[in-house]
Amino acid sequence: MPNAELVSLIKEDLDAWNAWRGRNPDAEVDLSDADFERTDLAVADFSGANLRSANLIMANLKAADLRGADLSGANLVGARMIGVDLVNADLSGADLRTAEDLTTEQLAETKGDAQTQLPDGVEPPASWS
Repeated sequence: MPNAELVSLIKEDLDAWNAWRGRNPDAEVDLSDADFERTDLAVADFSGANLRSANLIMANLKAADLRGADLSGANLVGARMIGVDLVNADLSGADLRTAEDLTTEQLAETKGDAQTQLPDGVEPPASWS
């Protein structure tokens, strides 16, 4: 269950969220099952966050920091992914079928599996099982 206070902060004031993350880089951030559908999350700092099964349908994640984030089972259909840092992110079982601007290069250092759904023309890295 997501931390409702953090979800509210992210939706209401993304700059305040990023400032909080800057002051609390090692805090455990549980945003699992959070609903961020159609939310502007450009340049959000979600590094290391638990976003398991989060609803990110049509979310703007432009230049967001998702390094080390757990996005397993997340729905990223139609999410804008230009410039997103996915190094060490877990995309196992995530739905990225129509994610915009997602590149093979972004996926190079991620984790994924056979259930991860990618957009047409985007190949999974050889490291995925």
